[in-house]
Amino acid sequence: AAGKMGYMKAKIQSKDPYQMNKDLFVRLIEDDKWPFFRAAASCTEKVPYSSINEHVTQQRKAKKYEAEVAMPLNNEKGTRPRYFYFVITDCSLEFYMHDKSIPKLHYRVETWNDGSHVAADESHLKMLHTITLLVSLLVAALLGLGVVIQLYENSSVHAAMFWVLAAAISDALSSLLEVIHLKLYAGNGVGSYFLDALSAHMEAVCDALVVLLLLSVAAGWTLPSDVVRVQHNATFVQKIIGGLKSPFGALSSPSTTTFFAIGIIVLHIALAQWGRVYNDDFDSYHDFAHLPGKVLMLLRACLGLVFIGACFQTRVRCPISLHAFYVKFASVGALWFFSLPVLTTIVNTLVVYHQRHFMIGVWSAACQSTSIVLLSWLVTAHSTSYHKLSHMSVAQESLADSLTSASMSSREPKSFSMLMGNAKVRLD
Repeated sequence: AAGKMGYMKAKIQSKDPYQMNKDLFVRLIEDDKWPFFRAAASCTEKVPYSSINEHVTQQRKAKKYEAEVAMPLNNEKGTRPRYFYFVITDCSLEFYMHDKSIPKLHYRVETWNDGSHVAADESHLKMLHTITLLVSLLVAALLGLGVVIQLYENSSVHAAMFWVLAAAISDALSSLLEVIHLKLYAGNGVGSYFLDALSAHMEAVCDALVVLLLLSVAAGWTLPSDVVRVQHNATFVQKIIGGLKSPFGALSSPSTTTFFAIGIIVLHIALAQWGRVYNDDFDSYHDFAHLPGKVLMLLRACLGLVFIGACFQTRVRCPISLHAFYVKFASVGALWFFSLPVLTTIVNTLVVYHQRHFMIGVWSAACQSTSIVLLSWLVTAHSTSYHKLSHMSVAQESLADSLTSASMSSREPKSFSMLMGNAKVRLD
């Protein structure tokens, strides 16, 4: 896509000469003519829809036959960024049977948009990732400061703060790596595959951490055992989600909940890598434009249903004072789970192609940054009825917790000591 003025250069090579040079053309088609070009039945009927037609003339160079074609992408009179399509045609093939005499053609295409290799429909990405980088870094810095203060004042801190801190750092690293990749891409049109891939994987890790934290809190993690009543006659799925009430206990003693949590992380990372088989473009993973993206959206929607079910099951077993909190928590969490799948479905159905990337990318980044900010508030605030009962802000154990911990085996640790005096990280 080009903004006001772009440029295209194509190099076409073949081992043997293309004997029918007089009919070989590179044609430029603008996005509003592209549907008509594709719908035309024959090559000769397609030609009128192309705005520029450059004849390809090969010359022998170092045992190869080469041709170079260049053309401007003029959009100075346009009111929006415009997509340009390039095709190589030989209309004579419709009339003469000489397929066997046609050599295999190799081509390399370079495009510029106002002097940069970054397309006009992706020009917002640098600013977008810079903003998310700053937001995530600020959240991570404040959480880090909060951890230090709590360790200094109370000699203990809850693991939930480190959980959100890890998500914020993952998001910040993802944005930082993508900003570096975009800087390189603007100059050479290639960028860094490694940095771009690592950025996608860090974003996938951030998504997985947010999912697991939301499900754990929905299952009743951090609430004392005398606050959440024991669930009897639980189904298989309820037992898996119920295991997240003690996520670190599930890690220390492998169970179906352990494999469920690991599966969520592995699936997010695998889908991010799978998406790169279709397209190296960072945000195409969230564009619902290919199978991995569709699987991701389906996965998020299914996990959203599990999250809502867990919230209302925990609400039923909690005191009335926590009912309002879990309704609000379910509403905000459901917005995170379902907003992106719904938006991608609407956008990819109703919105024109050149506007999809911007809308989905901005909403995805805004949603992720907002979730990290809200989760940081959740693990540091002390103002709601939830926080008055939660172990996030209450370091001491209730009588029921003391009796429970005395009867529990060592496979479910409630805290572990850090390498700094008597400081502890609370895991309950």
